[in-house]
Amino acid sequence: MSFYTGRTGSLEYAARNAASFTEVAKIRDWSIETTVELLSTTTIDSKVNTFTPGLMGATGSATIVYYRQTDTSGANIQPLFDNIMMIGTNGVEESNRVQLKLKLGEDAKDSIKVNAYITSVTIGTSTGELVSASINFTVDGNFASRITTTA
Repeated sequence: MSFYTGRTGSLEYAARNAASFTEVAKIRDWSIETTVELLSTTTIDSKVNTFTPGLMGATGSATIVYYRQTDTSGANIQPLFDNIMMIGTNGVEESNRVQLKLKLGEDAKDSIKVNAYITSVTIGTSTGELVSASINFTVDGNFASRITTTA
């Protein structure tokens, strides 16, 4: 039986319909929450509430540690999460949907893959702390893959 810690978790992203994912270099945390709407089927003569499942949805968040990577010539390379933030775009369009892979461990069975829209980005710092960017996202559609509980 394997147990995981925050050290084994990671976040990967890819542009819409891209074949390969890029691991976000340093993350502090990520989380995802799924919900289902319940539609009431209670009738006027019922003594108890009854429901049927409605729409499912999911939202999540992650905290990315900011750093600037340099190539071998020393020139600055665009920070990895600038692509997630869509800096320099003229608004968000369907083509800005990203693929996210939320990983608990190294094995592909220990990951969740979704299509999502980044809905907010907050960058902040304080004295003596690392600069970080918190992102929130909303899942678009169903999960492409999910964590499996069997080997």
